[in-house]
Amino acid sequence: GRYAKMKRVTVLLLLTSASAFAPARQQQHHRSMIAATPSARPSSLPLNGSFDDYSQTDPDQYLAYQDTVVGTGDVAQEGKFVTVAYKGTLMSNGKKFDEGPGISFRLGEGRVIAGWEQGIVGMRVGGKRTLKIPPRLAYGDRGAPPVIPPGAHLNFDCELKAVASSPTEETLMQAKSMNPFNLVALALVFGNIVMLGINQITN
Repeated sequence: GRYAKMKRVTVLLLLTSASAFAPARQQQHHRSMIAATPSARPSSLPLNGSFDDYSQTDPDQYLAYQDTVVGTGDVAQEGKFVTVAYKGTLMSNGKKFDEGPGISFRLGEGRVIAGWEQGIVGMRVGGKRTLKIPPRLAYGDRGAPPVIPPGAHLNFDCELKAVASSPTEETLMQAKSMNPFNLVALALVFGNIVMLGINQITN
């Protein structure tokens, strides 16, 4: 009946708005880790080196990580859409270069630096993990001026906030990651959805 027709229209618009507002490499810098460089994605490297013996002078240094809190929720796996809160510091001097309450992305799509692609996998929701990331799994010899110098080793304190279990959850997680301007635009889209739904009922 009319309710079923309205529901179909609403779902279609929801799916359309989700793709329209998906974070497209998010903002320039704390998008910093969101703009991965293709050369920084070696899949043949071991996942985890020695955390305590991590060397900033070894050119072959691997990614290293340590769980400070082991989560009990869903597991972050390749292909899953996740939200991660983080604080990034330079290992050379401990200076914070970025921090965020939560960014959302799909593991395996190359939207984040390789150190995140490898280091977030295996975490459970509620868990906290410290990543030590060598330059070749981060920003390499080019860095990300002016906040990340060339050849920088990075330290990230990460917390896995969520793992989406449905397309609807993915959409909601994306919305939470948006800047205020995009949220206003999304609110307008949902306002239009409500108006269309009302029109479907009354016509």
